[in-house]
Amino acid sequence: MKPRWQIPRARAHCGAALALVLASPLHAAETQDATPTAASAPTIDLEALRDAVRQQQQTIDQQQERIDALVDQIEHVEKEASATGPGKLSWEGYGVINYQRYDFYENSQDDTAESRARTDLERIVLAPTYDFGNGYAFVAEIEFEHGGTGATVEFEQEEAGEFETEVEKGGEVVLEQAHLQIEVSPWLNWRLGEIVVPFGMVNTHHQPSQYFTLERSLAETSLIASVWHETGVELYGAVGQLRYQLQVVTALDSSGFSGPEFVRGGMQGRLEFDNADDLAVVGRADYSLAPGVLLGGAVYYGDSAGNRPRKNLDVSAAVTLLEVHGRYERGPLIVRGQYISGTIENADEVTRANYTTYNAGELGISKTPVGSKAVAYFVEAGYDVMPLFGRSRDRLDVFARYDAYDTHADTEGTIVEVARYDREAITAGLNYQPMPGIVFKAEYSQREHAGTTGNEQEVYGLGLGFEF
Repeated sequence: MKPRWQIPRARAHCGAALALVLASPLHAAETQDATPTAASAPTIDLEALRDAVRQQQQTIDQQQERIDALVDQIEHVEKEASATGPGKLSWEGYGVINYQRYDFYENSQDDTAESRARTDLERIVLAPTYDFGNGYAFVAEIEFEHGGTGATVEFEQEEAGEFETEVEKGGEVVLEQAHLQIEVSPWLNWRLGEIVVPFGMVNTHHQPSQYFTLERSLAETSLIASVWHETGVELYGAVGQLRYQLQVVTALDSSGFSGPEFVRGGMQGRLEFDNADDLAVVGRADYSLAPGVLLGGAVYYGDSAGNRPRKNLDVSAAVTLLEVHGRYERGPLIVRGQYISGTIENADEVTRANYTTYNAGELGISKTPVGSKAVAYFVEAGYDVMPLFGRSRDRLDVFARYDAYDTHADTEGTIVEVARYDREAITAGLNYQPMPGIVFKAEYSQREHAGTTGNEQEVYGLGLGFEF
């Protein structure tokens, strides 16, 4: 988790490749006669020469990439060796503080926006690691959200503008990770306990310097929980440039599903224990095409009927989630993108069970129609302008981002699609990193939904993120 500044590395110039070609036997043969006559004028195949230069440059680039990868590996080993050792406790962490001014609608029927502002100590995270030695370590992540703990009152604009007491969370302290890590070999390792579900790009890259906007991806967090974590077991490792993760974890609770947030509320945590009648399987693979260039995807499958706090759903409610993502982060240019698709089996029956569950308010059950399918995607790009001014010690990214997310892409039975659940957002702003571990953010966002009432919103924001 500890931030590390990009170290500039010298690269071979094309002139070196040209020099190699000019020193080749082919060129020497062509220049043996220093005083050519009209009958023996030298002939040079320029296209062949250009091809040779390109081939030499490709070879140099490949060698440089191998050098970069080795340097990264050495730095990682050195960092781990200096940070931890057998019997040694180390700490890392991060935090986010945001200010936003936004259009505010009192309920879903209100078409007259008012301007509101808020500040939010979004989260402070502490992550201790204790190294037992011989490949065994205990890893934890403790998150303090919104500056407090216990029950809180939340405003639910999507549910007719109600203020609801959220018994389960609010300001909270959450143990997002608490697991034993067993490292056997580069390609075979284990985690057992409370682990992060490796689904979603931002879900696994959730530190403030790893996304441009103040808030984590609207497209991703409209479908799944932010920093989604479950109890289970994980097998992970790397084979060459391919990294993989396989998990068996406690499945979602369908009583937490809703119209505006799909399966996001299905991560358990309302009760003092998690129901485990249903389990889920998760798989993820990421392939590094080059340093800073990655393509990957993940799949999740598990029933969600058996883990309801009340056994009032007699049919299966299997959840299937798929996602693909890509990252390009080299030099001044950063480009990221992701696509997610999800389905819920018997979503109409889930909705009916949620409507009729006793103590629904105390259990945090949303009485909104649950969609049977949801889709979401985002793409963002940023460019560091500091090198244009001859500066490399700090970084100023100018960025733009587009989010699109529809949690009612399809419905079942008598459930009618709700247009306001089809949403999009365009965001632009600045990220300034004066030094490793600190990022200042400023942004403007225009958000819309496909409904006809109160369907536009403007959001201005300032933020501070830090990592240590």
